[in-house]
Amino acid sequence: MHILLVEMRLDNIKGICCLKATKNSKRQGIMKLILDFIPKTGPTIMKLQSFAGKACILASTMIIGSGFLMGTAHAQEEEVLEEIVTTGSRLARDPNLAGALPVQSLTAEDIQLSGEFTVADVINDVPALLTSTTNETSADSGLGVGSNVLALRGMGSNRTLVLVDGRRHVGGQSGSSAVDVGSIPMNLVERVEVLTGGASAIYGADAVTGVVNFIMKKDFEGVSINYQIGESARNDAVQSALSASIGKNFAGGRGNITLSLDYRTDDGLRATDRVGGSLIGTADDWQHPDKRFQIGDILPTTTPHFADIYHPSQGNVHFGMSIPTEAAFLETWAATFDNTITLTGHEKMLIAAAAAAPTKAILPSGTFSITSGYGYVTQQNDAFGNYGKDYGIDVDGNGVSDVYDSFSGWNGTFGYGNLGGTWNIAEDGTYAPVVDGIVAGNFNGWYGDSSNVYQHPNTVIIPSEDKMTLNLMGHYDVNDSATFFFEAKNVSQDTQSYSISNSFWDLIYGYKDNPYLPAFLQPVLDDPAGGYVHNTIDPINFNDRTYVDRETSRAVIGLEGEFDNGWNYEVSYNYGRYQHDTRGNEMINDRWFAATDAITNSTTGAADCRVNTTPTAPAQTTPYGIPAYEAGYWSFTAGDGTCQPINIWGGKPGMDATAAGMAWVTTPTWSKLVIDQKILAAHVTGELERFSMPGGPIQFAIGMEYREESSDASFDAWQRGVIPAGAPNAGKLISTLSSTNTSLTFRPNLSVLNEVGKYDSTDVFIETSFPLLRDAPAARELTLDFAARAAEYSTVGDTMTWKSNIIYAPVSAVTFRGTFSEAVRAPNITELFGPMQGQNYRPTDPCDIEVINAVTDASKKANFLANCTADLLSIGKNPLDASGAYVFTDPLSASFGGLSGGNKDLNEETADTTTFGVVIQPEELLPGFSLTIDFWDISIEGAIQQVSAQNIVDGCYQGTAMNMPFCNLFTRDTSPTSNQFGGFYFLQSSALNFAKVESSGVDFAIKYGFDMGDMAAMDITVSGTQVDELNFYEDVTDMTQVNPELTELHRPEVAGNVFANLYLGDKFRFGYQAQYIGEMLLNGAEVETYKDMFGEVVMMDPVWMHDMNARYLVNDSIMVYAGIRNMTDEKPFITQYAFPASARGRYFYSGVDVQF
Repeated sequence: MHILLVEMRLDNIKGICCLKATKNSKRQGIMKLILDFIPKTGPTIMKLQSFAGKACILASTMIIGSGFLMGTAHAQEEEVLEEIVTTGSRLARDPNLAGALPVQSLTAEDIQLSGEFTVADVINDVPALLTSTTNETSADSGLGVGSNVLALRGMGSNRTLVLVDGRRHVGGQSGSSAVDVGSIPMNLVERVEVLTGGASAIYGADAVTGVVNFIMKKDFEGVSINYQIGESARNDAVQSALSASIGKNFAGGRGNITLSLDYRTDDGLRATDRVGGSLIGTADDWQHPDKRFQIGDILPTTTPHFADIYHPSQGNVHFGMSIPTEAAFLETWAATFDNTITLTGHEKMLIAAAAAAPTKAILPSGTFSITSGYGYVTQQNDAFGNYGKDYGIDVDGNGVSDVYDSFSGWNGTFGYGNLGGTWNIAEDGTYAPVVDGIVAGNFNGWYGDSSNVYQHPNTVIIPSEDKMTLNLMGHYDVNDSATFFFEAKNVSQDTQSYSISNSFWDLIYGYKDNPYLPAFLQPVLDDPAGGYVHNTIDPINFNDRTYVDRETSRAVIGLEGEFDNGWNYEVSYNYGRYQHDTRGNEMINDRWFAATDAITNSTTGAADCRVNTTPTAPAQTTPYGIPAYEAGYWSFTAGDGTCQPINIWGGKPGMDATAAGMAWVTTPTWSKLVIDQKILAAHVTGELERFSMPGGPIQFAIGMEYREESSDASFDAWQRGVIPAGAPNAGKLISTLSSTNTSLTFRPNLSVLNEVGKYDSTDVFIETSFPLLRDAPAARELTLDFAARAAEYSTVGDTMTWKSNIIYAPVSAVTFRGTFSEAVRAPNITELFGPMQGQNYRPTDPCDIEVINAVTDASKKANFLANCTADLLSIGKNPLDASGAYVFTDPLSASFGGLSGGNKDLNEETADTTTFGVVIQPEELLPGFSLTIDFWDISIEGAIQQVSAQNIVDGCYQGTAMNMPFCNLFTRDTSPTSNQFGGFYFLQSSALNFAKVESSGVDFAIKYGFDMGDMAAMDITVSGTQVDELNFYEDVTDMTQVNPELTELHRPEVAGNVFANLYLGDKFRFGYQAQYIGEMLLNGAEVETYKDMFGEVVMMDPVWMHDMNARYLVNDSIMVYAGIRNMTDEKPFITQYAFPASARGRYFYSGVDVQF
């Protein structure tokens, strides 16, 4: 009797599924075989035994069910086929048949000839991976300089599973499983397979949007050396790579060992390397400049009436003021001159342009126009009551008080009051009236003297990088049915970046007795109302270089082989460690205040710190709490003589001359992230020959995986706020001594905490394939596949995921395929347990009148007005004028602090994925041609997502009533004496289970390869994706509130590639690639509001980029190759450093590959 019996034995101790057959005893106890590799003590074994039972139920249901389905099906003669396993299944398929899942593949030659520096840059050309982060784009990403993280479908790196040879790889982001693929040795990659679609049932959690599987080279024998070098067309941004591999078979071919070394260096790109380089990626969104008078708008010849009103004689400045309506201006004129006028045509044109202008604009060189890298000095000397006083100082000698030479000077004196400054301190220490650029508002604009804070020659546009990879792999055939294999690698990556300014300080006090103050300020200092001036400075003269060291180690050992009956097995243990070290230089808050409060030491006659001579002197802070800080002597003992003064009033020479003070107020800082991963896995695959179906025997895979993940993020004591030795309260946290301060370094009220977390999961899985028909009339193939995986997490408990495929080929030329799956992703360590860390925020205030006026939906506009009015009134801020009109404007002059952290109440997210398509391969009619079209739909319930600050504040006010779950996440400034009264003060963001995330679209690929005579051949591939929707439903209480993201930055509606290769004989290959990226918005624009907020100008046109390469085989051992990337020298968007094209621009490379 040759029927496979499924017997289950369950008791209180064991849950082992035994597969028994009378024909072959080696089939017995497969699940027990797997369990034998798992520890037999502790809670782990209980989990495994429980899940083993679940897997057996799944297996028995599918297998027994197939017996009922087939009845008395007869076994067929089997052809001997060399079947292959592709990403998306553990079961082998006939390579001549279309697969059930859409998989795109890149070969080793594709990777090599691309000339790219990292494998992420190559894969990023796949349309579905367009939102990935590479070393080139990491400066834009917020994921950390030098990161290489993949993200499918624009739905996040946490939903894209990265495998190496079908096995998990240790993560490379704090608390996350997202892999930094820069650690995968590029020279050892045989091919990369990209599966789009949920695959959690096969590979486990995180495979929500798909899988990227790196297949590595094996059985290499000989020596291989490859060298590649390239540089931009401007002779900068050099990249080079040297790789070498040596492999040797031994024991008569039963074993192989291969050692590989790869060293890569990238010079990166700085602003100083390019003409205009300091403008790259600096664009920002502020109020549209047409709504204000700009320099040159008001002239006596063309705008005489404006020139009379906006004039120092009237207490006004001739630019920067808001352009009034015609009626309002005529009313002002009549009140001032007691007559009536008719505006000139040019005056009417300016008014019409202001009325027609969108609310906001995005332009290069965005700045906070109240500060500079060496400081803006204001003449106001009383923070609470001496506004509007002009001392008549005329530094530039133009006969006009310097207050009227700039909007910043006027606004800080007569307008908004004591903010910004009248004079700018140049790098050489000289003073001159502030030169404004384009004025957008009281605090914002583009260009001008403020731009040195945001446009420094050392600004890193593309990070430099050095990377060394050492890889050892091998295998040994223990016998004919068992092979031992191993892999070990170590990758070290070093990158550098440069932060222009390490802090910002609004209105640092300069008292009368400060010896560094210039003499021309004496009239202000002698004023008995105060006796001081202010310097608003974002200091740029410090060593603000950041060094990032990454080290990835991974080891895999295992045993694979074949039982006598042809079933295959694999048991493996996988250990990975990722370590990320960051070193920088940070400002110490209390020391900065102490060092800038300089006096002349009466004993020595030299400049000194006030606190050294007067220990009881009040500790300093800023008048409006920008940044928020509680004054005190925290990190040193007042009067101990350690303080060293700093001259912030003399530009770079002044700071350089007080280098001891600069050293005293800064400290080296560090952070370290360590991620550990341990995986024990086993599976068995095979055919159930006694359950043969018309299309062949049933295939199955069954297995188990135990995984532990841990993440440990730590920070130095200064950042965490640990009082140092020698100071009062040494060893204590500053947060226990202060109601505001949580860190000793900038920013003082943003907490920095260590984070430690871990979890484990135990999975069992089963996969089956039922070949219902094969080579039958009207059915060359009809196959059903099923897969299921049960998992238990130490964090969220039990989860279940499943997948089913159908493949139907009526004829050999046409195959229909469909996949239905439910994928899961459990929250990662940071999402669950991340401590509340300090974070800077600066969302657009949805209660600003200009923002509300840009809302075209009448009901939503009414919601904003009603909710904003109620909220502002509740804190004592009246947003209405005397006539009852709503007039509130955002008062913030800088970003504000808050917190971001984990949410221990998160649940797993569940994704329902549907894919169906057709594969057309008319081999007889058109050999070499294929067409695939696949429609896909993803719906994620309970999606785990960090809510952005903008979405939080918008979500609070946009409904028919205030949405308190969002409103409770932020506060506003409630101090009536503050210039920031009514503005945002604090915001907290954490991951939430969103109501839903939905996306759908279609992928297509057309391939055609053909001969061109005996000596030439060509192949062409056109592939792409069209996304129909990408919607985030963030409010679980109101499903009508949708945040659409399609056509926003990195999320085009259409993206695609064209590849063409021409082969001339066996030696020459010429390659061409074109990448198409559809229209997208600039960063800062939202698709639902951009037309009213910005106008069509922020929607960028589609981009085509073109690459070309060639290779020549000199002989059997030597190949040379060369290429050009970005042939048309496309540029990044004005808001980005490296997207859609790298700032390197046109790039030339060449290389040589030697095999012997």
